[in-house]
Amino acid sequence: MIDTQHLLADEQMRGFIVNGFVKVQTDLPADLHERIFDKTDAIFGRSTTSERRYNPLNNILPMVHELQDVLEAPQVQGALTSILGNGFVLHPHRHCHPNFPRTPLEGGHGLTMHLHKDGHATGKRPRHRLPRWAILFYFPQECPIELGPTCLIPGNQYLRRVTPEGVDTRHIIPEQQNDGTFLLPDTFTNRTLATLQGGLGVVWIMHFDIAHSVFFNHQDLARYGMKFVYMRTEEPTQPSWYNTDDQWQLPKTNLVSDDHEIMWTYIWNWLSGKSDLFQSNRSNAEIEVKYWINQLSADDPAQRLQAANELGFRRQEANVAIPALVDCLRDDYEPVCLNATYALSAIGAEAVDPLIKRLEDGKAAYQEEPILHISHAAHGLAAVGEAAVPALSQALTHPEEHIQAQAAYALGEMGWQAAIGVSALQRVLTDEAEPVRQHAVSALGIIKQPLSEIVPTLIQILENEEDPALALFSAQALVRIGADAEAAIPALTAALKSSSPYTRAFSAEALSRIGTTKALKALVSFLRTSRWFNYQGGKIKVLEIPIEEPDFDLSDAETTKSIVATAFENQYRRPLTEVVHILQDKDDRLRFLLADGNETFAELDNGHLQYYYLRRVSEGAYRV
Repeated sequence: MIDTQHLLADEQMRGFIVNGFVKVQTDLPADLHERIFDKTDAIFGRSTTSERRYNPLNNILPMVHELQDVLEAPQVQGALTSILGNGFVLHPHRHCHPNFPRTPLEGGHGLTMHLHKDGHATGKRPRHRLPRWAILFYFPQECPIELGPTCLIPGNQYLRRVTPEGVDTRHIIPEQQNDGTFLLPDTFTNRTLATLQGGLGVVWIMHFDIAHSVFFNHQDLARYGMKFVYMRTEEPTQPSWYNTDDQWQLPKTNLVSDDHEIMWTYIWNWLSGKSDLFQSNRSNAEIEVKYWINQLSADDPAQRLQAANELGFRRQEANVAIPALVDCLRDDYEPVCLNATYALSAIGAEAVDPLIKRLEDGKAAYQEEPILHISHAAHGLAAVGEAAVPALSQALTHPEEHIQAQAAYALGEMGWQAAIGVSALQRVLTDEAEPVRQHAVSALGIIKQPLSEIVPTLIQILENEEDPALALFSAQALVRIGADAEAAIPALTAALKSSSPYTRAFSAEALSRIGTTKALKALVSFLRTSRWFNYQGGKIKVLEIPIEEPDFDLSDAETTKSIVATAFENQYRRPLTEVVHILQDKDDRLRFLLADGNETFAELDNGHLQYYYLRRVSEGAYRV
């Protein structure tokens, strides 16, 4: 049980909902962070450039096991519980992002990569506006701006567009502000760029779909950013943070330029477990609905935003605004689309049919990314709730697959309220379109009821060896169902031998959550043969080259590389893999990093140049 002192407070939750991230300060000892840094640096630090090198990828956690202490710190667990509810799961994907020193750009602190949103390591998944996924970032060192911290665009987690069309954000130099933030060019929807800079022991938790990048590292020290991913498994029934204020209000630190009060209220109420997702004690001004309808076509987008907010809070009283709000779903300024979406949801049942018709708007985005992008109409229908289930169930029979996919997503986003739509979701599981099937399986795992129908369906999918991608979605769904998935133990046990490391990982997690003797016996048997042994294997001699020149100098890297390359091609009848970096780590030894990620070295021994491959264990607990 998490001590309430470690849960986020109302103000922190408001900040997360609006800005998309929260800062958490742990009280772990400094020497723990130093050990994590030193071990990580030993893995990555064999050279000081950003050329390709060995990366432990998903195995950073078993290789640097002290990271577990950070993840289990009560402040971190409390923050994750506050955002994702009880029972959240650590995703098997994790990654250390090194940022090595680079030559500073002229003009200030610049970005080393494009502003972007992450995709899921397990394959495409939709971009949820509700906090179903989160990213945890941790730096095992103090991280000032000069060391190149991660940066992000607050509030962008709710928008599809990351950057203005045609704008290349790599190497862009934003303008530094007095408050520690940066200012992007005026073509951006939100110009604020926040940085994840901070002292030792700071952990950052951010919405999975927030746009981010990284600054150039201007110091003579590598910066290591540990990224972990977490998944929500339970629908909220009450606030999971330290909640003292029932009503939504703006946070004191609001880094978002646009006002999305209607959407923020919806998310706050959803996280609070309220049955009325648009409940508010907000008093509406004595201005007629007609006035706000007219404002929806104002030239100033701020006026259109306010009008949609105001109409949403009028609820059913604003039903005459439905046609105008539906038109706003195609507004050129995407933030207006957001407010119009949730204004329609707040009006309720009368908005369902117009929203169903606007599912067509998602066709272009679906053709571009069938899983990733969800239309505003689908998000709006999900927020309407149970009143939209019959129409969405009918939409699952539509001949256009993008309509089916969006309908399946919307049903899942409702959680248990969509239980009467489960039969319709089951019928599309034989659909030829993979995205439709994936959305449907994901929805079943979130809805969870009735168990008697959903669990057998998920078992059948998990056992289908001809559709391994869908089996992963099934394993994740069974993790969400937890202890009630006991009937799936045989299928989950078999899935521990899946060719997909992620299916194996989620199947193991599902067995752990079922927790019966039979489930744990299968799990322990699997784990006993999946241990991680962090060791560097022996060297393999590839070449032994006689050196006749008495003045041969091993430190002449290019000459040594040329001798090795010539001898390698003569002996093996193929060229040596491209050498991307050379490091002299001893007086009599040169290390070569090859373009394929392998590491080799050359050393002098009794007048011979010995060339070795370094054998390394590069797979871990789930052989990812």
